[in-house]
Order: sequence, then C-alpha cells, then structure tokens
Amino acid sequence: MKLTSLVFVTSNPGKLREAQDVLGVELQHQALDLVEIQSLDLGEIVRDKARRAYAHVQRPVLVEDTSLELVGMGGFPGPLIRWLLASVGPAGIARLAHAFTDPRAVVRCMACAFDGQKEIFGLGVIRGMIAEAPRGHGGFGWDSVFIPEGSGGRSYGEMPPAEKNAISHRRRALEALKQALSEG
Repeated sequence: MKLTSLVFVTSNPGKLREAQDVLGVELQHQALDLVEIQSLDLGEIVRDKARRAYAHVQRPVLVEDTSLELVGMGGFPGPLIRWLLASVGPAGIARLAHAFTDPRAVVRCMACAFDGQKEIFGLGVIRGMIAEAPRGHGGFGWDSVFIPEGSGGRSYGEMPPAEKNAISHRRRALEALKQALSEG
C-alpha cells in the first residue's frame, strides 16, 4: 500500500491538514457518516471503521480514532469520549476527572490503512492530565482540557495548531503508520 493511494475518511478538515503534514503527501479524502461500533477496545473500533469505509469507497482507505482515558476512572471513557463530550462538554470532563483523586489522562490514537485485504496500524500515545477547567480556544473537542506532559502546563487548546500538531497523539499514530507502511 502506498500513502498516495489512500483515501482519508474524515469530515474534519483539521485532521486532514494534520495528516497531510505528518505524512508529507496530499491525501485524497472523503467525508462519510459511518456507523461506528461502541466498544472500549480502540483497535476493534478502528478495524471495523476501516472495513466500513472501504466498503463505501472501494479503494484503499485511511481511518483513525482516538481514546481519552481518565486514569481516576480506570481508563473510562476511552474510545467512548465522543459521547461523554457530547453530553457534558469539556467543562464536564474536567469536573468529572477532578472528582477523583487522580486527574491524569492517557490519549491513544490508532490509525489504520486498509486495502480490502491487508490492515496496517499505527498507534500514538501521549500522557498528561485534565485541567480543572477549559483553557484556550484552539483545537476541537476536548483540547481545552487536556494538558500533555512536557507542554509547560498548557492545554492543547492553548497551543497554536502547529505546536499542538508537532506533539499530538494523532501525529504519533500517523508517524507509526507511515513507518509500518514503508516496512511492508
């Protein structure tokens, strides 16, 4: 599989720009409203998403998904973060994380390239903590409450896009995927 043959299935233009920057190629893309299985297993979600995307596009696809694991909640909500965010917003995530004695968080992003037969994965992990309240207006989703390790105490939302993208979980996943694609 070649990077240039992949269709990135995303409706988020920020994710598309970040992927193109990391991978160093202009990606074709398509926005699809895919049914997404609900699971606490990020790999299971990404694998299913890749298969569903391929069924629609009928060409090699690139998909990704992200998990926000709150340490104080034993890793919950993980890949279900979308639904928690939709229910309580970033401020609610902050309140929830700080209701426990441990506000640390782990973000995992898994990318998958799938050509109808072969799956190739890349995983990116970044550790940090949840801010007590939203900070900054950059990024999207829960960026305003996630403070990655080594950020000088700033949330993703307080960072300019180029700075956030240089250290992000998605960058790490896409770099790992690029490496795996180059190996075979």
